[in-house]
Amino acid sequence: MKKTKFAAVLSLCMVPAMFWSSESQAIPSWARKYNVSCYTCHSGMPQRNAVGEAFKNNGYRFPGAQEAAYTKQKNIKIGNEEWDKAFPDAPLTGSFPQFDALSVVLTGDIVSFTQPTHNAAGTIVTPRALNINAANAGALFYGVSIGDNLTVFGEMNGFGSNAAAGSVIRSSNRAVWQFSPGFNLAFGNFFSNAGFNGTEAGGVVNVSSLLPGPATYAELNFTRGESAGYSIVAGTSMGATSATPITAANNIDDIIYVRGKVKLYGAGLLSGANGELGNSYNGLDNQVTVGAGFSSARNTVVGQGFSGNYLGETFVYGADVQAAHNNSMVGLAVSRDKDLALTNYQVDAGSFIYPWLFAKVAYKDITNRANAGVRLPQVQPSVSAWITPAVSLTGTYTYNTKTIVQAPLAAANTFIVAIRAGF
Repeated sequence: MKKTKFAAVLSLCMVPAMFWSSESQAIPSWARKYNVSCYTCHSGMPQRNAVGEAFKNNGYRFPGAQEAAYTKQKNIKIGNEEWDKAFPDAPLTGSFPQFDALSVVLTGDIVSFTQPTHNAAGTIVTPRALNINAANAGALFYGVSIGDNLTVFGEMNGFGSNAAAGSVIRSSNRAVWQFSPGFNLAFGNFFSNAGFNGTEAGGVVNVSSLLPGPATYAELNFTRGESAGYSIVAGTSMGATSATPITAANNIDDIIYVRGKVKLYGAGLLSGANGELGNSYNGLDNQVTVGAGFSSARNTVVGQGFSGNYLGETFVYGADVQAAHNNSMVGLAVSRDKDLALTNYQVDAGSFIYPWLFAKVAYKDITNRANAGVRLPQVQPSVSAWITPAVSLTGTYTYNTKTIVQAPLAAANTFIVAIRAGF
């Protein structure tokens, strides 16, 4: 296939701006800024394509001179050059975005079906349940580029009936300073680059799905690759999250983490070009990528180490491989932890039947604190359809290969149809 250039990829995807999904830091404000579609940076939200990866690795800007060329809505300048000349007797100049920096995302399970479970005596443990609903949870997103080096974006969530009783609105944010193309420093409490890429609708698993993520962090990201390339993320994090307060017991090095990946061939991680397009509509490039990473916590105290499924563990490491060819993708990820000595793995295979229709099957064997150390293999076939670039539906059937009714577990098979819409 013909090698792609960055401008050629963009020209295939330059249609009116629509919705980008949050999982891969795809903020609708970026679409408004450049007046492009979600398919410019995503093969299927939230999976980033080669251009989306380059955009992220360049501090959420297009590579090099392309940023100025494709910016359709310029920032409004505050002050003038005389201010800078007179500094410190005058304030420094600044700017704010001319485009709308805010957007809204609505999500929810519109259909939820749970099959009944029984114990050895045949008694029903969990009953059959069928529920229908509407998009009943909302989030407010923002994203702005400030000057030539700083990008800030985030999310406020907790709106809607999915929020737990008594819950509060939480803010998840990330600020990125680009020292040079591919070399960034970031601070935040969510959206870490330790999560390599979208692993849900439109994507396949990588090691970030099987490792604990950072909480309130500072991290460096170094990426190289005009063709193929490599990327390294190294960071330090407090154990406190957006849902738990920072206390005097917290330290910036509560958690140390490193992720790395090497793209053996394909479009450049920094350029978004010089690869072979498997599908010219969604920008999916033919590629093979391998990755690895680890996360280390100083202790197991709640709020000072790992939380959730990884509470009580101090060291988790893993590796992955991903590949894409034409319309199809496969991914395999494995992780192991030091304290419980548990090995987890997941394998995914997916394909775009059409550029807007993605089918995937996943096999998971995940064991952690949440399921009391019991192995609970699952098969998950799913189908995602983007009925417009702004609205997607995903149907997922979860089949438990073992019949387990053991407190606190009751392995029920489920079918869920989820909706996501943004504007």
